[in-house]
Amino acid sequence: MLSKKGIPYIDFKYPGIEIKVELLVLRNYLPQIEVGIQEACKSYINKELENHTEEDPLEYQHIYTIAEDEMPRIIRPPFVVTIYALFENAIAQLIEYSREKECKALTLKDINGRSPMSKYNKYMKHVLNYDFQFSTSDMNKIANIARIRNYIAHSNGNLPKQNGDILDSLEKVCKVVKGVSVEGYTLDINSSFLIYAMEVIESILRKLMAYMEERYGFAKA
Repeated sequence: MLSKKGIPYIDFKYPGIEIKVELLVLRNYLPQIEVGIQEACKSYINKELENHTEEDPLEYQHIYTIAEDEMPRIIRPPFVVTIYALFENAIAQLIEYSREKECKALTLKDINGRSPMSKYNKYMKHVLNYDFQFSTSDMNKIANIARIRNYIAHSNGNLPKQNGDILDSLEKVCKVVKGVSVEGYTLDINSSFLIYAMEVIESILRKLMAYMEERYGFAKA
């Protein structure tokens, strides 16, 4: 849509503008996480080796175990929480913007659903009258990412030893989601999972934003 002056129209209250910037920043930052982990591990090893110069190498092999296994395991998981938070916040902003644009009184909080994604679909269909729904495939992907995110956010990825059902459930998720595994009673997050999660949430958000921009006649933000 063009303005009266022939200039492509964009509503600067539209949250998609800022959301796309956030997606760009986080997507380009993710590869730097591994660079940072490698540097942190090297720094740790060099510092610790200074304290063991006169010892038998067998006495300080734990240094390499900590650097190569434990440090990456501790550093990566918080970024899963960050990625999912970006998704949740972006959806909330987009739906609230749509509610105001469509002059609807009902908010997302007024809708019940089996999952957040089902609530979004119900709200868009029955309140906003959108001809847009998140696919079953996208809903399943988000559900799996959310499950991983929850165990990181609530227990730092440490799984309850007494609950075999939780372990079985997570192991099933690990079979269909790349880059995450259960090691003993701990979730192990690989860099490929961060990239996968980012690709999923960006793809879903861009589908919704593309629909909204078409619906409201915006120039591409």
